[in-house]
Order: sequence, then C-alpha cells, then structure tokens
Amino acid sequence: MKVVVAAVALLLGLLSRPAQAADTIEAHYKVAGPWTVATADAPGYKLYYPADLGAGGFKHPIITWGNGTNAVPTQYPGLLNQLASWGFAVVASTDTTTGTGSEMIAAAQYLIGRNTDSSSVFYGKLDVTRVGAVGHSQGAGGSVNTATKSGGLIDTVVPIALPAPIWVSAGDAFHVDQLACPVLFVSGSSDTLISPNSALQAYYDQVPGAAAKALLKGAGHNTIQGTGGGFLGYVTAWLMYQLQGDTYARGAFAGTSPEINANAGWQNQVEKNLP
Repeated sequence: MKVVVAAVALLLGLLSRPAQAADTIEAHYKVAGPWTVATADAPGYKLYYPADLGAGGFKHPIITWGNGTNAVPTQYPGLLNQLASWGFAVVASTDTTTGTGSEMIAAAQYLIGRNTDSSSVFYGKLDVTRVGAVGHSQGAGGSVNTATKSGGLIDTVVPIALPAPIWVSAGDAFHVDQLACPVLFVSGSSDTLISPNSALQAYYDQVPGAAAKALLKGAGHNTIQGTGGGFLGYVTAWLMYQLQGDTYARGAFAGTSPEINANAGWQNQVEKNLP
C-alpha cells in the first residue's frame, strides 16, 4: 500500500510540473490540471473539487468564491472547474449578492466543517490552514471583505474586476488598506467603466503588504464568465503560488523578472512585497 501511495504522489507531482522548457507559466496553468473534477450541490452552495480527493495523501486547499451581482456559480464554469483540476476544493455560494463577504465566509466555514465530518467525502482531505477568497465584480469586493472580516481565515485574495468606489454601495464597502494577506487584482483593459486601471491602481497603492495588479488586454467586465477567457492562466498560477507553495508558478509574479511583466497580452502590471 505504501508503494501505491508513493507512486500516486510521484505521478501527481510530475503532472503538476511544466510540460516542456519552452512552456510559459501562463500557458502551463491555463490548461486543466492533473485532477479529474467532480461537482456537487449542497444547500446554498455549489462545490467543485478533485474526484480523487486526498490521493497520495494530498490535502486540498480551499477556495471560497463570490459571484457578481445577480450571477450564480454555473455562470463561471471555466474558472471554477479549472481551479478544482489543479487540486483546490472550491465552495461557491449560490447567493447572487456576495458583496458583504458574509456569504463567502460562511461558505469557507461550511467546507472547513466538512473536513471533520466523517460522513463527508471531504473528511480529512482538506488543508484548512490554506484558504483563498476569489470573486468577480460585487463578489470581488466580497473577497476583500472576506479577508478583512474573518479574523485571519484567508491566506490570499483574488478580486476579479473589482468595481471602482462609485459603484460600491455603502453596505458592501470594502477596505483594501486592511488586507493582511497577498492580493492579486486583475481586470480587463476594456473594462473602463466599472473596473478601470485608475481604480485598481489606487486600490493597489493602498495595500500595505504583498500585492500584484494586471489588466488582460481586450477583456471586458464579464470576460471571466463562461470559459474564463485569458484570465485562467495567471489566476491559477497565483493560487498555486500562494496556497500550494508552487515555486514554478511564483515566477509569474515574483523574482527578478516576473513573467507577467513581459507578457504582451497584459498591461499595467505591477507587484510589490511578494516573497
């Protein structure tokens, strides 16, 4: 049995490494990862996770997802399935208003609770010490609130198309200057009304710690829906770097020459304080 477990662990390790030397980091993480994906429904949540949970003794980090206004998880199949294929257990609230962060915090706590539930497929299979918050538009603000209002529960945040302050209601207000975990701000260059570079740069400048920001050329406010478009590669790489300690993925954002900075498909790239 030990031999089988070791073999599975070795195979998963090989599958998660670059396919070839010429492969870019973005291209590597833009395709599906080594895990077959399963989905399930729970009251208030949609779950996306590796079908072979815990293979090789692997503990899966958790992602809590926040929908955009009036959207539901099934409008983001590309991204949510992608993250599960790279070994993350994703819990997506089905709530269509996630800006306060309370829905995303509850979702994370729900999945954490399954790790100690002997009747759950997640029993003993999750790394409850590594949790990320990811969201789109209103849910992007919700991801920031999830990090700042959950007492250290969240280890990294990826707000996608985070709205400029003019679009944020008082009840959904968020404070990026209170973030205590690394954050990746991404948006599209064509999203000039709701999530323009000027707003993202201001948010980036307010973050006291580790942060990165980039705009995908030609992408609009809802490009992340459906297939996920060109966002998949670097969003996945960031989460691999932050939650799975992937040193290859780190090269997209940190070091002497971050790959994303030289990528012609992106613009307005900046980083600071990344380990």
